[in-house]
Amino acid sequence: GAGATVSDAITAINTGLGATATASFSGGVLSIKANTGANGVVIAQSPTTPSDRGGVGFSQYFGMNDMVRSASSALVPSGFTPTDPHGFAVGQTTHLMLRDASGKTLTSYTMTGSAGSTFGDLVTELNAGAIGAYGTFAMDDKGRIQFSPQSNLVGAALSVVGDSTDRLGTAQSFANIVQLTGAQSGLTSAAVRPDILASPGKLGLARFQVGTAVGAKALGAGDNRGATAFVDQLAAAVDLGKDGITTIAARAADLLGNAGTSASQASSTLADATARRDDAVNRRDSFSGVNIDEELANMVVLQNSYSASARIISTASQMYDTLLSMIR
Repeated sequence: GAGATVSDAITAINTGLGATATASFSGGVLSIKANTGANGVVIAQSPTTPSDRGGVGFSQYFGMNDMVRSASSALVPSGFTPTDPHGFAVGQTTHLMLRDASGKTLTSYTMTGSAGSTFGDLVTELNAGAIGAYGTFAMDDKGRIQFSPQSNLVGAALSVVGDSTDRLGTAQSFANIVQLTGAQSGLTSAAVRPDILASPGKLGLARFQVGTAVGAKALGAGDNRGATAFVDQLAAAVDLGKDGITTIAARAADLLGNAGTSASQASSTLADATARRDDAVNRRDSFSGVNIDEELANMVVLQNSYSASARIISTASQMYDTLLSMIR
């Protein structure tokens, strides 16, 4: 039910499996292992009453069938509600900073959890803080907290400068749990499972046949519905939180398009900067460098000046000699 705990789920699983397999939960990791080496474990959603927390099923929420895994994130929304306790101890803080589209710091705020013990109280504190004057914090139905800047702050971005919070000793911080920014998505440490990378043939392509009798085969060797499901997911809508709802194919095309645009802009900027540099160098050289033609012209002018001065001196000498002759 809605009030069940993880321990309740483990107990229910072990009761249902009996002596055939064992479920355990340790260090935040759920594992289910068959008690005999000849058997395996298959997890599938009920087609009529599927499990759902934060928009994902039980298996995906606990990372049981994940092909892509991250050491720093579950890669799924937390599913917490505003009334759930945040579980952060007194003295643990999260320091946030808001910058405009140019990267200029608008303001910052350190969340302390002083407003109360629930996630809703944290949202209230953030909205009452300095950053709340520039936009609104809100928690969605998947447990993510998102910041919406005011309309006159297009391109403003929120970043987590420091985060010392730790929910109930799980090593999961506030920013990671509520996926406040893209940096806390866990994708920087995500990777395809090494066993699948080493041997793609280990990737299961069959799908569990619900309703199969106990003792009968529930997975068919020729069943490729799993492969078809992978392909279908490329066109399926995916909720990316602050980046909206889109498809994997559209998102990939958008990323590649942005990369191409950025590369083109960088190339144009480089060409413009190079032209400005070359012009500056030419101006500098024309001012401080040596122009041979100009220097030769100046030398001719100087030579003519010396010649004129010599003629004046010669004329003055002749006039002086003439005057002396007249006196004699």
